[in-house]
Amino acid sequence: MLVVLGAGAPLAPAQAPQLFLNNQSVSLRNPPLTQGEQLFVPLGEFARLLGAETTVSYESVTLRWGRNSTTLPTEQLVARGPLLYISLAQLAELLGVKMLKVGTAYYLFSTPARLISVVVSASGVFFTLSARVPFELQKHNNFVTVRFFHTVSALKDSPLTLTAEPPVIVRAYMQLDSSQTAQATAVEAENFVVWVRVSTSSSEPRVLIRTEAQTQLSEDLLYVQARALTVDGPVSVHYLKIQNWKDKYRLTVTLPRDGIGALEPLEKMASGALAAINANFFDPSTQLPIGLLVKDGVVLSAPYGRRGALGISLFGDLYFFAPTLKLSASVLGQTVTIDGINRPPSSDGLFLYTDRYALPIRSEAPLKAVRLRHGFVVNILENGLVLPDGESTLLVATGAARSRLGGLRPGDSVKISYTLDPQVLFLREAVSAGPLLLKDGQIVLDPKAERFSEEFVRAKAARSVLATTASGDLLFIIVLKDGRSVGADLRTLAILAQSLGAHSALALDGGSSSTLLFRQGATVQTVGGQRPIAAGLALVRK
Repeated sequence: MLVVLGAGAPLAPAQAPQLFLNNQSVSLRNPPLTQGEQLFVPLGEFARLLGAETTVSYESVTLRWGRNSTTLPTEQLVARGPLLYISLAQLAELLGVKMLKVGTAYYLFSTPARLISVVVSASGVFFTLSARVPFELQKHNNFVTVRFFHTVSALKDSPLTLTAEPPVIVRAYMQLDSSQTAQATAVEAENFVVWVRVSTSSSEPRVLIRTEAQTQLSEDLLYVQARALTVDGPVSVHYLKIQNWKDKYRLTVTLPRDGIGALEPLEKMASGALAAINANFFDPSTQLPIGLLVKDGVVLSAPYGRRGALGISLFGDLYFFAPTLKLSASVLGQTVTIDGINRPPSSDGLFLYTDRYALPIRSEAPLKAVRLRHGFVVNILENGLVLPDGESTLLVATGAARSRLGGLRPGDSVKISYTLDPQVLFLREAVSAGPLLLKDGQIVLDPKAERFSEEFVRAKAARSVLATTASGDLLFIIVLKDGRSVGADLRTLAILAQSLGAHSALALDGGSSSTLLFRQGATVQTVGGQRPIAAGLALVRK
């Protein structure tokens, strides 16, 4: 049954029209139809021959060709069964194709895309074309063919067998082993690239990274904008590469000016830095950082489980590790365990609050607080609310843990100490997030051991990475998620970092927290989110 969505007489089968594209005969699986003097062609099938992809929704159809696109209401089209038909004249006009009618023959003239190069590598075959075109991948036995519509070959030699099909189609042939599969991913950059990935079920997915632009910010700082083809689609990657950084620069932890428990955009937090990147995760409900945080030799936040962290020594050496922390206090000659640091107290526990802690301390359980300055007791408070003063260290015990502070009086000495396992000699600063991605050039991703959920691991999101190369260069990397970038899961993130030359790498907080900042002349450039965060890493001059 024929259903006409637009106005006009019903359509009828066409009287054997002849169709030519660039003087080559066109044959269609679905026959054209006529309505009066107009010829209607199956939209998806014929648009593909003219180089346009179609996306159909309930109310509209979107056509995309080259760098152009347009959307048509379905009421302007004709439906016959599952197919949509469009006036040939209207389609030609939309796509900028010249049309000439001679009797029952229709001649169309267009400019096809050109197949510019074919590169065969260990991760598959890369086809580069002058413009975006529809394509399809077909597998039969151990052969794969790729058909590029509205395309001609501009190659004199090719590592693959290429054939031309009427009207303007290029077919490429690839042979596979019986255990291999092939998938295709496309990305638009300066040209249109189709990556046909060849893999086995056990092989690691690979990526292809193409540099789109690079800017030499200084003798040692290089800013690179890149485009990556991944198994999930195109990804935008921005990174800074800092050479000889230990000679001239210092990597340091940067915090909100209002202290722990406050949030601040990276641009304000790292004011004056040459470059910066976001660091720790944080709890949105409390704004407190999650994971290890050390600044100027003082622990400000404890590790979360055994998640990956970056340690910075007094001499600027970097350590990628997954530590645990033990905190204790020497009280009246006895060593007592501290249960937490810079976080809301729970019942029956002893908690340490540094002078950078910025939030009120409340407890429904009975509370005892000892205020310390320079290691000596200043005063002792016993109520349900304690306010930090920005100058003192606080030991707060709740419930039964109050006995650990029993007998202390103003003037008594209290020594706070901590032990990290594994230990980093002369540790000066540290941040945590995780997971660890690379060590000694190999992927060491173990999300389960670092207590990350499967949902978090597989999420395609914006991501941040701090990495070093085998030669000691420093890399600040972020992956974007937007209309041109699908983002990355953690496995893809590790592969991307490895492909950029990273030897050791740590994932940092992602999503809207992912921010890369760098100074370009007198201006500060920011890539990624502008979300206030709990901690960052900044590169400053020595």
